[in-house]
Amino acid sequence: MIEKLEPDLDFKRRIMDLDARDLSFCYQCGTCSTVCPISTADNPFPRKEMIWVQWGLKERALANPSIWMCHQCGECSAYCPRDAKPASVMAALRDYSIGHYAAPGFLGAALSEPKYLPLLFALPVAILLAILAGLDRLTALPEGRIVFAKLFPDFYVEALFDIAVGLAIVGALAGGVRYWLALRRGAADGGRDANLGAALAHVIADILRHGKFKRCNEDSVGTRPTHQTHLYKTHLAVFYGFLGLVATTTSVGIGIHFFGYLTPWPLWHPVKILGNVSGTALVAGLAVFLWHRIGEQARAQKSTYTDWLFLIVLLLAVASGFACESLRLAGLAALAYPTYFVHLTLVFFLLVYFPYSKFGHVVYRTAAMLYTQSLLDARSLVAGAPSAAK
Repeated sequence: MIEKLEPDLDFKRRIMDLDARDLSFCYQCGTCSTVCPISTADNPFPRKEMIWVQWGLKERALANPSIWMCHQCGECSAYCPRDAKPASVMAALRDYSIGHYAAPGFLGAALSEPKYLPLLFALPVAILLAILAGLDRLTALPEGRIVFAKLFPDFYVEALFDIAVGLAIVGALAGGVRYWLALRRGAADGGRDANLGAALAHVIADILRHGKFKRCNEDSVGTRPTHQTHLYKTHLAVFYGFLGLVATTTSVGIGIHFFGYLTPWPLWHPVKILGNVSGTALVAGLAVFLWHRIGEQARAQKSTYTDWLFLIVLLLAVASGFACESLRLAGLAALAYPTYFVHLTLVFFLLVYFPYSKFGHVVYRTAAMLYTQSLLDARSLVAGAPSAAK
């Protein structure tokens, strides 16, 4: 049966607007897929994605695990004989994909447009001000020793962020399910899966050791600079720094509610040390990312609005947390409490909007890796079936 193709030229224009190269530069030589360290014979990329975007085949390009299997090492762009920058096209597809599968869709659109940024920040600011008004703490700062719980009691902070995280998880699951179903519909074999539990264990192990990021560095085909060699170690610092901060916050919550160990905790406390070390690693990693984007902007692939927004907000959230700690220790209440308000606003922004920002990589890349691994496992089972029968 002949498949009917329905080009979407607006989709093609949108991808190019996301800092992708003029697609007419690509003449389908296949160099990009050949030099990619993690592209495979069964699933070569980014050559096919380039032609899909050229032809405006939106659903085929987006219902595709390859755009998320790509880890942006830049090898394909470094060796492209036409400077078509396939790595930038893949990154643009990932940006577009987050908004395409977002649920609700208006949040995906809002996070991709600078004009909506004031409204996105207005929500947490309004909620936090409403809490302060309800507690009659709008007109005067707490007196005495600086304890941030005097301004925002732990109950209100935890309730607010529990709701925010809950809504974000629902949005993330909805977007992830939409993407997964699209993958299944687009699969030539109907999307037959193997044991998803075994595939998930493999994927989680690969994520924790950043195996594909490492392969991008180690399996380079030559010596041409990609300006992405920092990616593996820097991403590790950001990834584990963030996980360390999550563990710190969780530990503090457990300490308060189950052991009555109220904040602030001393600097020598193991959980406090974990938080400070994790925050430092995260700031260092983000600084490297920003340095490369600023200092090598013309060479280090693409940098869209969503990239800058994510990096800057995450950096400000961590930096404001350190500022809160420093101002509290210095006894500067007039600065410490307002800084804490800013910190809560930034953290709320990161958490509640995470499925619609660059944090959405957590959802969609994991889904793509899980889907790809499950297909590999299924094929292995089929290939091994005759020998098992014997």
